[in-house]
Amino acid sequence: MDEAQQRRWHPQHVASWLQLAATLRTEGWEAQVTCSAAPVQVAGSLPNGERFYFRARHSDVSLGIGGDDPADIPKWEDSESHQEASYLPAADGGAIIRRLARRYLEERQPTGRAPSV
Repeated sequence: MDEAQQRRWHPQHVASWLQLAATLRTEGWEAQVTCSAAPVQVAGSLPNGERFYFRARHSDVSLGIGGDDPADIPKWEDSESHQEASYLPAADGGAIIRRLARRYLEERQPTGRAPSV
């Protein structure tokens, strides 16, 4: 992407990530976009109160949950591949963050109970 394309693309990209954070907050999350590109980063708390750190960089998108600092040494972490994750679109990011959070909650739930994320 050249500089002119980036100038046109970036404001909309940032706005879409801020909208995703606002949507997550309406779903009970505490979510703050700390960086919108290279890497994309979102931090906060899941609806159950556990702290999380979401990061998308290069071709890896990860979610760390719990621990003293989920950005450094999370209690739980999982990831998915995504081409050009450093500029991850918010629509893709929203699907991935929810999917990884569900995976975390499913691993912690007794069999037969559905997680709420």
